[in-house]
Amino acid sequence: MNDSEYPSAFTSTAQLTPDGHLDPAPPVGGGGSSPSQSRRWPRVVAAVAGTGVAFATGLGVGFLATPSEEENQAKIDAAVADQRAELAARQDDARKQIADAQEQADAAETAMQTARDTQEEADKHAAAVNEQLDEREEELDRREAALEPREADAAKSKFGSGVHLVGVDINPGTYRAAGGNYCYWERLSGTSGEFDDLIANGGVEGAVVVTISPSDVAFSSSGCGTWSKAG
Repeated sequence: MNDSEYPSAFTSTAQLTPDGHLDPAPPVGGGGSSPSQSRRWPRVVAAVAGTGVAFATGLGVGFLATPSEEENQAKIDAAVADQRAELAARQDDARKQIADAQEQADAAETAMQTARDTQEEADKHAAAVNEQLDEREEELDRREAALEPREADAAKSKFGSGVHLVGVDINPGTYRAAGGNYCYWERLSGTSGEFDDLIANGGVEGAVVVTISPSDVAFSSSGCGTWSKAG
């Protein structure tokens, strides 16, 4: 097979016209082309050109859609910065909560220390008051102990009618009585009621004075009123 068998398809050349259309040249060898062949070339060239444009457009879009390494790194840095900011905010909140808790704990400790100090002062005051009360009680006991003999002696140094034991009911000593129409008294060495128990006696009208000896056992009187120790 030689090239002369297909002169119209492979040996002809084409040129673009000034307005951008394809102007096929007449085939080499002087042979003319058919009208159908002339109309087929523009469509083939247009299809090839459209395919190239579409490929270039797709390739450009692909390049535009794929982020660069710098853009990826910027996104990563921004995400890390956001995470660090969120972590820092949480740490700040945690520190504030810890500070508030510590402040509350300090306030509670201060209140407890104040309460302890107040209790300590109250205990000291109570101890001082109790000590003063103990001292006063001891003083009262001493006074009472000192007054008891005097009160007892005073009680034994004043009596009325009846029989009174010397040293038990009454103290020995000199006594006076206001007396009355008839005052009778007896100093006794015993309480048997026998005459031998009589040491001394008297019956007078008006005031009377009698001295009771420590050796007397008893003293009896009637109608004399109240006897009071003289001196």
